[in-house]
Amino acid sequence: MGVDISGKNPIIRSEKPKFPSNELWNEMSEEAKDEFWKLDREFRENNPGDYFRSNWWGWRPIVGLCEMASLTKGLNIDFNFWGSNDGAGLETQEECNELANALEELSSEFFDNQDVDELQICMGSWTTLQGRFVDSEIQENLNNEHEFGTILTSPIVVDGGTIVKSSHSVNKEHLQGFIAFLRECGGFEIW
Repeated sequence: MGVDISGKNPIIRSEKPKFPSNELWNEMSEEAKDEFWKLDREFRENNPGDYFRSNWWGWRPIVGLCEMASLTKGLNIDFNFWGSNDGAGLETQEECNELANALEELSSEFFDNQDVDELQICMGSWTTLQGRFVDSEIQENLNNEHEFGTILTSPIVVDGGTIVKSSHSVNKEHLQGFIAFLRECGGFEIW
């Protein structure tokens, strides 16, 4: 589960491949299916403003970074309902460009000046590097030590030697994909 974000008036450079009917898909050869996915991937790469998707664990930190960037630059963006699938978003390309610029500037503080590929946003949930949630006592201690919204650039070693990280993280490539989407979407809606 996650979010599907559609550009309102995206820049489109090529024709989008149309997914065949289920009946036709079931009859297609593996080579034909692979060719469809290749064309679909090429379309998405060449038309980044058409569509962006994320799971919730990656979307929440993106929204958190957007809120920080907006606050820093005084953009006055309404982030109500960005955490749900009901069509919220930005109306114009100008708003999207302003957010993209602010988000790029904020993220460059971490990605350009440090050997970092992932940002963790402290949002109250913690896991081991194997993906297991930590017990409530460790979680409570971590939440007391790391204020909600704090950005971390590396995992943390807790008592007992367990290595943990915030459950909410976004890697550089995914965040840059959202910035590319913003630059060409013409406004967007979150579904």
